[in-house]
Amino acid sequence: MSKNNILKISLGIVSLVFLILVLTKVVAEPWIRKKIEATLNEKYSKYQFGIGKVNILFLKSGMTIENLTINTRQEQNGIKDLTGEITSISLKGINLSKILFKKDIEISEVAIFNSCIRGKIPLDEKNSQPILSGLNIRIDHLFFNMIELSFGNKLSAKTYGIKNGLFNVYFLQVAKLDTISPSILNAFDFEADELLSVSSDSLYSFKVSRFKYSETTKTLTANSFSIHPNYNEYAFTLRSIYQTDRIEADFSKVIVQNISVSKFIKSGSLISSGIEIGKMDLNAFSDKRIQFKHVNKELIQNMIYNYPGSVNIDSISLLTGSVTYKEHAKEANSAGQINFTEVNAKIYNLSNDTVYKREKAYLKLNVNALLMGKGKLAIQLKGRLFDRQNTFSLIGSLSEMDAGELNPILEKNTFIRVTSGKIDAMKFSIIANNTKAKGEMTLLYHGLNVALINERTDDTTAAKERIGSLIANIKILNSNPLPGNKIRKGIILNERDPEKFLFNYCFKSILSGITSSLTVQKEK
Repeated sequence: MSKNNILKISLGIVSLVFLILVLTKVVAEPWIRKKIEATLNEKYSKYQFGIGKVNILFLKSGMTIENLTINTRQEQNGIKDLTGEITSISLKGINLSKILFKKDIEISEVAIFNSCIRGKIPLDEKNSQPILSGLNIRIDHLFFNMIELSFGNKLSAKTYGIKNGLFNVYFLQVAKLDTISPSILNAFDFEADELLSVSSDSLYSFKVSRFKYSETTKTLTANSFSIHPNYNEYAFTLRSIYQTDRIEADFSKVIVQNISVSKFIKSGSLISSGIEIGKMDLNAFSDKRIQFKHVNKELIQNMIYNYPGSVNIDSISLLTGSVTYKEHAKEANSAGQINFTEVNAKIYNLSNDTVYKREKAYLKLNVNALLMGKGKLAIQLKGRLFDRQNTFSLIGSLSEMDAGELNPILEKNTFIRVTSGKIDAMKFSIIANNTKAKGEMTLLYHGLNVALINERTDDTTAAKERIGSLIANIKILNSNPLPGNKIRKGIILNERDPEKFLFNYCFKSILSGITSSLTVQKEK
């Protein structure tokens, strides 16, 4: 072949490629852009979609969509309910034959960059219709970069937010008429600087910072997780006609090992080899002056058994923390409180695996803390899984401390003030089940003296309070053992209140042993 012919052929090929490129830019890409816009606006008529540009990628069998915008068509006071922008969407490895002949979508990679959506949409969570897929869809790798999300429900106070999120989804497959929901996710990685949410009743705000989950390592980490009420103590409790505990909690350095978040999304399964919490600060408040709702509460074993998914957590560890409980008694003029500091705790074997109906296994809890920042408290709880009576044992000890340190809770809840006295040591052992608790306590103390307090004025000097104090100090023995006597053993005996949680059950049982230790008991 002559050089002239080669040159002509080369020029022809170049001209053809140039012509195709020109036609693509001038005709095909604008037509595709308008076609995608029209399809989106027709299918989702409540929203207005716009596309800045579409680029065809011949070598990679794909295309990019640039500057995608979305807005609600209706406005409220000139403000759109929802607005969104996506800088670009890149699609690579599009199987054209599947799209043209089978109406199926197969794409090797979809990358979505800089997506920002803000606003409110009407979400009726109870009556919402499921979204069904109209096509068979397969995407080998779906990637979201720089997600900024902030939207709420127009029908409630519920809101969600994501700051600087990254989301990788692997091997996404959706069959025709499958429900489009998070349950379609089989394997993914996700991280974000912040995750934010407000409860539908507006009572609580939730925040997670520096969240990260890896499908490869099956590890979930968070720098911090917080539960913050949106109202102060009394404003919060007054928003309900029944007694409602106000909980405020901060957790830091949270690590969850060997967990599958995709399985949790699909079935609610909570399976992990270990959860570690670096630090926890928990504050609870209860106003007993508000009407009480009479509803039976489950023991911890039944709460685990009745969980709708599988539960199998080897251990949960708290390295350090604090717990403060405040309670406003019915007749008190202010709240009393009790607190625990330097809390170190570990729970073993949280499981509802029915294999333990045949094999022996035990739920265990070990707690060490400082009571009122002074007395060293150690508690061990152990209960067999799938025991019909939910039997558990509770043993504990308290080291030396000044009895007056308990006044912040005694003064406002029992209207008694310790004026002198020292706890030398306390040990107790309890066996409890669904209905009652019984056991034994040894409480060693000396120099105990108390004064009754007027519930309205906090005064101890009025005649009524002085007479009451005198009677109380006659009934309450000022030491154990008394001079020349042997050590008294306190009897623990308590009927379970089915309307109260486990903490109340254990506390009232221990209190029965303390009461028994302080007074002379009639022999049965």
